[in-house]
Amino acid sequence: MASYADALLTIEKLQALGFSGAVLTPHLYSGVFDNRADGLRASFAALETALKNDGIAFPLFLGGEYFADEHFLNLIAQGDLLHLQIGGERLVLLEFSYLQETPYASACMAALVAHGYRPVIAHVERYRFVGRTPEPWLELFARYGGILQGDIGSLAGQHGEGVKRFARWLLERNHVTIWGTDVHNPGQIERHIVPGLLQISGAGRLNGILNPMLVGIEA
Repeated sequence: MASYADALLTIEKLQALGFSGAVLTPHLYSGVFDNRADGLRASFAALETALKNDGIAFPLFLGGEYFADEHFLNLIAQGDLLHLQIGGERLVLLEFSYLQETPYASACMAALVAHGYRPVIAHVERYRFVGRTPEPWLELFARYGGILQGDIGSLAGQHGEGVKRFARWLLERNHVTIWGTDVHNPGQIERHIVPGLLQISGAGRLNGILNPMLVGIEA
């Protein structure tokens, strides 16, 4: 979000759609988004305080969206990853390059599992190499216990027709476990989230899949 005002407007719009909370997953990508876990935790705490002072009751949780590369392998070894605690599992959101296969996919997933985390594959419908030959990649993700996450806006064409077709293919086959908003500004909600939600609610899957994953969530 560009400002606190944008954050407040986004929360208002999400509440109007029936959302009761949100998980924030800022990017951590060395050389592109040079965020650090400690700095993000401090910013998150400040946001929570501001919302509390303004009387905004909208639970937030902090995760992170990590780019799969050598730097991330070092972060895993250090053992201080932003993650989502659900039940007895620690979920870490992992993203790849959109255009080409990454040599770090298997290495990063294996390292996460070895250190007691479970990988969540971010916006899986947006990777062109997965869309071209999905089955081998879906098998690879499953091999490491990977949970697939998709963007609701992709179902409404936010990222192009090819991504929309693949997102709907994944939806029809029940491959995606977590559908997220990936909201970066409040205007995105009317343009992409509302029509995308119609695709999910029509299939009866949003509450059937996403909400049970968040039962027992811990900050």
